[in-house]
Amino acid sequence: MAEHLVGPMTWAVVGLALASVLALLGRRRASDAELLFAVFCGSVAMAMLRPGLGDVPVAVTLLVTVGAAFTCNAYWLVARALFRGDGAVGRVHLGVAGGIAVLVVAYRGVDALGAAPWAEAIGALLTLASSTVMVLGLVEALRGFGPALSVAERRLRLGFMAVCGAGMLVATVGQSMPATVLDASAKRVMVLLAASAVVVFTHFALRQRRQAPMAAVVPLVAIETAADDPAEAAAAPKPAPSDEDRALGEAILRVLETRALYRDPELKVADLAAAVGSVEHKVSRAITQALGERNFNQLVNRHRIAHACRMLAAGEGRSVLEVSLESGFGSLGPFNRAFKAATGQTPTEWRDRRRAPA
Repeated sequence: MAEHLVGPMTWAVVGLALASVLALLGRRRASDAELLFAVFCGSVAMAMLRPGLGDVPVAVTLLVTVGAAFTCNAYWLVARALFRGDGAVGRVHLGVAGGIAVLVVAYRGVDALGAAPWAEAIGALLTLASSTVMVLGLVEALRGFGPALSVAERRLRLGFMAVCGAGMLVATVGQSMPATVLDASAKRVMVLLAASAVVVFTHFALRQRRQAPMAAVVPLVAIETAADDPAEAAAAPKPAPSDEDRALGEAILRVLETRALYRDPELKVADLAAAVGSVEHKVSRAITQALGERNFNQLVNRHRIAHACRMLAAGEGRSVLEVSLESGFGSLGPFNRAFKAATGQTPTEWRDRRRAPA
């Protein structure tokens, strides 16, 4: 029964993957996660086609083999960008993913040449590397997981771990089962189902991320508050922060950005101190001395306004009220006042001006 499903399912998954590539690359302002997911989908299409190549020119085989080498390694990068934000994937991460792709191509090459000892050694190394990045992809969803995240964000992360974890389990454990338990056709059907589930779910995850962009790694937008007086600031130099204050300031920013604590409207200095493992007076001092903020509220509001600007710029049709609540403001009035003080415009005016060139 399974062998009759392999052909139609293969073409269905290939079509889904290629359609995803076109849709993702066709976006006017694709995020890092969307671009990396396009690479993953293209690689999935190649990987699904590779077993059925048959007698084709060597150049075609090589092209498909290289194209199919960016599945689990590319998806790790997708997860990193999805849960950390644009800029989270750097040269080192791309280098690691590229190194795994080289291992994949090398393994296919020596296996085709019949060099069993080399194939076995490279295969063991490839299995270790692939398993590592798959686990790292799941770990990304756990970073900062807690009550500070919105309900929708927590559901997204749990769904990611469930769907992608199941897909990885099928791709590794299922394929290692003996033929007496699962024949080749059944294994193939399992892989096709897992691949399609991951692709479909990731589209859903990216859609939610467009509605609620991550703050991690994305720098704060330039915000000048009406109360800031550059001349006054220049005339009153502040003492240089201590190493302890600098380290604590970095920890505060890291926790705020990676865990998006500012989205909690009830966030207090005590909560932030607990998150960084310090005490309130040290956190307050680091905020003013190391981070250059007037106080805790200014620091948090800068992050909230920056988050709101990203949501408004995404143009996903959310109301200003929804944006204010998702950004950590308890109600619309304080959000409007804080936004205008920071940008000189109301949220509606700011969004309309961003849309005007389009």
